[in-house]
Amino acid sequence: MSEPNGTMFYKVSYVVLGGEHTGAIINVDQRPEIGDEVKFDDNIFEIVEVMELMPPVGNFAFLHATCKFLHAASA
Repeated sequence: MSEPNGTMFYKVSYVVLGGEHTGAIINVDQRPEIGDEVKFDDNIFEIVEVMELMPPVGNFAFLHATCKFLHAASA
């Protein structure tokens, strides 16, 4: 479900495989997809799984994304 103009907002809980890196909770305006790369904590991660934590409410959705470390971000 979304607003008539199609704008959705997502709160995404990122969890990193292996436990060596801390995850993050980030507000984004585009739904993350498997294979996407995301940057947080000065590192680049690849998303390997996306799950809806609860049904969307209006134009808001709360998601969980599992990701794996790829490399440190370039300066």
